[in-house]
Amino acid sequence: MNEFTQERSRIHASIVISALLTRHIANDMNELTQERSRIYASIVKRALVDQQIAGNMNEFTQERSRIHASIVKRALAKYNIASSMNEFTQERSRFYASIAKSALVVHRFAGNMNKDTQ
Repeated sequence: MNEFTQERSRIHASIVISALLTRHIANDMNELTQERSRIYASIVKRALVDQQIAGNMNEFTQERSRIHASIVKRALAKYNIASSMNEFTQERSRFYASIAKSALVVHRFAGNMNKDTQ
């Protein structure tokens, strides 16, 4: 009976040890799963941060593009104004040239008339 009791105690101890080992393994697996979850959460956070940075950079790039476009538009407007002023100046020059030609024609005609008179 003594041996039988000892054997039963060993079986109970083996069952208890097995249960404790299973619990310990499950606990370790739970910690490993939590650690993996933290790693994945860290990866997701990093990806979201990278996406936010990329979004901000995209907005910054778009803003820079608008600034550059504004500078280009302003330069083109100034060029257009300068071109228009140049055309206006050329038109005035043609007008003055026409007046000068007309005066020269009158002067030449008067000179010729003067020669004929003398």
